[in-house]
Amino acid sequence: MDAVFHVEHQVFNYRVAAVMIKEGRVLMHRAKAETNWSLPGGRVKLGEDAKSSLKREMKEELDLNVAVDDYLWTVENFFTYAEKEIHEVGLYFKITAENPLPLHDDEEFTVLEADRLVFKWVPLEKLDEYVLYPHVVKEKLKEGSFEPDYFLIDQPQ
Repeated sequence: MDAVFHVEHQVFNYRVAAVMIKEGRVLMHRAKAETNWSLPGGRVKLGEDAKSSLKREMKEELDLNVAVDDYLWTVENFFTYAEKEIHEVGLYFKITAENPLPLHDDEEFTVLEADRLVFKWVPLEKLDEYVLYPHVVKEKLKEGSFEPDYFLIDQPQ
């Protein structure tokens, strides 16, 4: 069971996300039906630690075996999505893939494991061309700032 709880018009969500950088590009993904991007990852299951969850999500979504290298950021985020008030706690980790993932010539790509998602390697210097949530993650990537930190975001994105 995922660590997500629905109460009337509110949702609490606990997720993990991967910061995977290769040749100056960061891997991002979005749902096919949306235009906003995020970093790949997913919900933590009850009773599952964050690092194990991230490894599972990367295997499920991209068929990648990964090493979780460094804890980077905790983002506690309050926002509205689909007419629900969301309280999300996201843990971000730097990872490396044991089996390399091709860059796909900077084009969007899908994989059989996660056909509802679109992935893309985005050059760090072109991040301003994309809507990437949460915004603080985008700023940290642009700055090249990978020191552990905590961020509270309590405003509309």
